[in-house]
Amino acid sequence: MTQLNEKSSVITGSATGTGPAATKLGNDAPTAVLIGVTGGLGHALAKLMAAEGYRLVLAARRENDAAALTGRNDGSAIYQRADVTDLESLEKLASAAFEHLGRVDAVVNLAGISPRKAIEEYTLADIDDLLAINVKGPMFVTRAFLPGLRKQAGKAVVVHVGGAMDGRVALPFMSSYAASRGALASYVQSANRELAGTNIMLSFFGPVPSNTEAESPFFDMWSKLGVDLCEPDQVAREILATIRKRRQVHVMGGGTLKMLTIANAISPSIADAMGLRKIWQAHAAVSPTLIGHEHCDERVACQPIGLPVPCKLWPQHT
Repeated sequence: MTQLNEKSSVITGSATGTGPAATKLGNDAPTAVLIGVTGGLGHALAKLMAAEGYRLVLAARRENDAAALTGRNDGSAIYQRADVTDLESLEKLASAAFEHLGRVDAVVNLAGISPRKAIEEYTLADIDDLLAINVKGPMFVTRAFLPGLRKQAGKAVVVHVGGAMDGRVALPFMSSYAASRGALASYVQSANRELAGTNIMLSFFGPVPSNTEAESPFFDMWSKLGVDLCEPDQVAREILATIRKRRQVHVMGGGTLKMLTIANAISPSIADAMGLRKIWQAHAAVSPTLIGHEHCDERVACQPIGLPVPCKLWPQHT
């Protein structure tokens, strides 16, 4: 796992630095930090939040430009390299964010990997990467920002973008990955109980398969399964709604997806009787075994997430 131990660089649209933003938006504008922002979902979220008047700090492992990601060149956004597996880089990111923004209303962590394999085919390297990125990563993000969030006035939400449904639905051929997402769901729940009575809240966000470059190796598979991929803009809108409505858990989808989530929580055997196991065994049969970044596009081949049900069955939640 490559880690960024060198001094992190900060890039704005036309200038470099971490000083307070001199923008037309003003200090009353909402603020956010987006991590893992260079992929399809992250790019869509950056553009949406910029259009909605947010002042932003954007971050990922690769060098990039804030203006290119947001479509704005007014200094309202800066970009800094950071790695969710490297706590020191995240602490530097948090410091830069509070200096640039003054306060942080929301942090969104989009980083994640989702290797899908048979149980015995998961390697030690696979498991180490899953723990480093999907489990320790969200913990490091939360830990890096929590001291500053405690000190500031006003409410804040830290959104961790997880896997399909609520993170507790364990699907075939995703055993180690499912364990990492279950760990994240439990971490968010535990942290929220600990933070009760404060202005800080964590959120678990369950997205659906999207029409992104990272998902492109699986377009044919989704087509064979009769799945209409959701556009990244739609996922971005639901992440923004999760921030504004301070949802502790949000699962994209309508009645079908929620019904399966609830059934699995009551009894996994009920969810299996509803066809969950058979659907995902068929899903695995037509899908290659690849490892990649789930949301942030930092590798070419990324795993699909979500239940193979047409996106048109999943209305927006407002």
